[in-house]
Amino acid sequence: MPVDTSSASSSKNRGDSRRKPARWQNAEVLNIIQEAPDAITLRLRLEEAAAFLPGQYYNVRLLVPGRSGPVQRAYSVGSSPVPDTSIIDLGVREVPGGLVSPRLVGDLAAGDWVEVRGPVGRFTWTTDDGGPVLLVGAGSGVVPLMSMIRYAVAAHLDVPMRLVCSSSNFDYAFYHRDLADLAERFSWLDVVHTFTRDPFDPRASHHRRIDQIMIAEVVVDQFPGRTYICGPPTMVEDVQKWLTELGVDPATVLVEKYD
Repeated sequence: MPVDTSSASSSKNRGDSRRKPARWQNAEVLNIIQEAPDAITLRLRLEEAAAFLPGQYYNVRLLVPGRSGPVQRAYSVGSSPVPDTSIIDLGVREVPGGLVSPRLVGDLAAGDWVEVRGPVGRFTWTTDDGGPVLLVGAGSGVVPLMSMIRYAVAAHLDVPMRLVCSSSNFDYAFYHRDLADLAERFSWLDVVHTFTRDPFDPRASHHRRIDQIMIAEVVVDQFPGRTYICGPPTMVEDVQKWLTELGVDPATVLVEKYD
């Protein structure tokens, strides 16, 4: 679940990303795509299309048994706003014991309806922000970063992008099939997997948590003009610190922490 803590010392006007969120609206479930044993893409058709920027999120609310009113949670958009903003893909990882995510992952089917509101957030990238772009994500923190990658593909951009993706193993890596396909098709995209619980899988460049040495390696031959970090607070804060020590301008680094 994203917490809007985007930070960068920039006065740039991000237009739609700073607007007051739209009203709640109904969205039809078009498809549920299994991304990992505990995670899905929830593909929705909005009743009212709303322009969004790659990296933003939507709030979803549901009636929950035992609660007097609906419960809402925030989920990042993993799809591109190009060419159609009326259909959005929300990345959802099930939180054991959670009130909303288990229902989204296990109980919904095509044709069902949910309430959503958005888009929300300043953790965004478009071609105007330039590059090269460094993307660092852990777990479901990869979801908004995937929106940026898919936007670059859909808009026919060739801005160099490097994604560092941390997950427990290949099967639990969000979008591992799509990322492998995109990295093979587009020379501007480089995907670096690190697995924390599978020390032998050759599909990962590293087999540990993201650390200072790893970040130094990905920066040395492609110094980022823009960096986006998304995931658990400790990881986000550590990567911010390491990048500053490596000479990356903090004003070019945006972050989003997932609780």
